[in-house]
Amino acid sequence: MRPGAVLAVGLGLTALAATAPAGLGGEPVPGWSWLAWLLALAAGVHGFRSGGGTLAQVARRVAWLLPFVLMLALPAALLAAAGHRASAAVALVTRSLAATTSAAGTAFRLGPLGLLRGVRAFGVPERLALVLEAALVGLRSMLERARAMLRARSARRGKDGAWGLLLREPGATLRGFGRFGAALLLRTLERAEAQERARVARGADLA
Repeated sequence: MRPGAVLAVGLGLTALAATAPAGLGGEPVPGWSWLAWLLALAAGVHGFRSGGGTLAQVARRVAWLLPFVLMLALPAALLAAAGHRASAAVALVTRSLAATTSAAGTAFRLGPLGLLRGVRAFGVPERLALVLEAALVGLRSMLERARAMLRARSARRGKDGAWGLLLREPGATLRGFGRFGAALLLRTLERAEAQERARVARGADLA
């Protein structure tokens, strides 16, 4: 399947899942909404699997999405009609998880190069495609730096887990994560600047 078609299907399922009614007005959630969310979830899982992930890795990736979904979806349930907030909360969490899983699975399946090919297949102006390419390069660099720093931190930490440290010494742990985030940002900016200089030296130019 061509990157453009994969991206179109992924975006379509994500949009369908994100806009399906979730019963915020007190009305029951229509059956087609649950079907759309199930389809989007299945497509996202298939995208992760097609990108080379095992079932255990897919489960971990979806679990990483869940805290962000809960943080964004649960407050919206408070806007639902009285007596329907619990059902609306379940529907909103399902809707958000389905949409984010579909989008993340599509991106994982295509990878940076596939995303660029898919965007160009839509006829997007080349300048915007180059901006997207630079953003993807920066994001990939940040992820690589984060993995390297987490591995180094884990090797120095020993057997103490991050959650255990947070419970025992919350202030010191939060300050440590703040320093970690600042160092990650600085290193990523340095890496991105070096990559941009190398790209320009090879003849590329956004102007």
